[in-house]
Amino acid sequence: MGAWLPRLSLSLLPLELLWLQLILAGCDPGPAPGLEIGLLWAVAVLLPQLRPPWALPLAVVRPIIALLQLPVLLWLDGRAGMAAGVSPFADQSRAAALFWSVLVLVAMQWQLRSALGTIAIEPEQRAADGDRQSLNPQVGEGDQLTAGGPQGHGGPADTGGSKEGDPEGAT
Repeated sequence: MGAWLPRLSLSLLPLELLWLQLILAGCDPGPAPGLEIGLLWAVAVLLPQLRPPWALPLAVVRPIIALLQLPVLLWLDGRAGMAAGVSPFADQSRAAALFWSVLVLVAMQWQLRSALGTIAIEPEQRAADGDRQSLNPQVGEGDQLTAGGPQGHGGPADTGGSKEGDPEGAT
């Protein structure tokens, strides 16, 4: 898989946000919508960002991105009432809407994490990739066999066959 695929998947994020708004529009807001969205954000957005690996540039960027997503979720939930008439998830329970929202948010976090991982590659990994590229030509030269077949180090060639007769074509 190329490095362009995670970057291309970033273009799907606005469609996923619209899908999330349609999911949230299909149910009643419930008794405490702010608390529900806060818990949804903590489970689906914040927890995946706190998982390792902690590369230094990403260690700062990932929590900031997670914090920016909370107001977006609150805004989408507030605007969800305007899309209630066109939502394919009409008349579903709030628990089902939150469950589907968690799945969409986890997919979005996976896309963001993979896109950020391809953009910010660790310096140690770049150095290791450079070393591998410089070793490849040397390895290729060592794979070539000389005429005469494999031989032991410092000894005569081992033919491995019996010496009862000469081959038919020998003179």
